[in-house]
Amino acid sequence: MNQEHREIRAMLHSMAPKRAIAWIQSFDLPQEEAQCIAECDVRGRSCVEQAFRMNVSVDGVKRRRTAYKKMADGLRAEKRHTV
Repeated sequence: MNQEHREIRAMLHSMAPKRAIAWIQSFDLPQEEAQCIAECDVRGRSCVEQAFRMNVSVDGVKRRRTAYKKMADGLRAEKRHTV
């Protein structure tokens, strides 16, 4: 996992669950990606449990890296606009 993704996970873990989920939703991610991040990284569900709930393969849930890339890009864009 790259450094940006670690920083995003650290931010999510430091936030209250409702606030973390609202922050995830602010990125307008596809529903499945947002749901995987919310359930696995905010609520602490395992990838296997979330895959079972979503009726997808475990590899499908592990692909939330794509969502992290989109979130990291959004954060970089936000930093450029504030400077």
